Amino acid sequence: MVARVLVLPLLLVAAPLAGQCRLCTPGEAAAPTRQQRPLNIDVTASLDLGRAAVGGSGGSIALDERTGARRVDGLADLGGFAIKGQVRLTGEPGARVRVTLPSSVKLRAPDGATAEAVDLKTDLSPVPVLDSSGQLTFAFGGRLVVSGNASGDFRGRIPISADYE
Repeated sequence: MVARVLVLPLLLVAAPLAGQCRLCTPGEAAAPTRQQRPLNIDVTASLDLGRAAVGGSGGSIALDERTGARRVDGLADLGGFAIKGQVRLTGEPGARVRVTLPSSVKLRAPDGATAEAVDLKTDLSPVPVLDSSGQLTFAFGGRLVVSGNASGDFRGRIPISADYE
């Protein structure tokens, strides 16, 4: 059986940030909050899980969000340079923020094959706070699940959203 090469860089997209008032009637503006500076997301490094070969039964590659340790299950590890995703938030100094990643993201190869990124996690503390200069940098990782003999250069967008608490 010939194994096909699987290259796994992921592209990231920051979800647009807009203040919303959940208690306002349509057309009514939200009351100003103490946060005057907009919260911005800058993806400084895309998540890249390296390379592996699939032999027909699928498998997964996981990248730990804290250590960067890579674990390959059910695939032949071909190495490559695995990189944790890296994000920088900027906004109101000292403000608490909430960061949300999706539970899963479907990825596609140019030939139409699909895989799924799951278990996306950050290395943020339970209560993330912007520092005195209004910045917060964090890393994230996850697990790529390949089913059957799907192979290719899987790519997709991982929407990251952040908001003030």
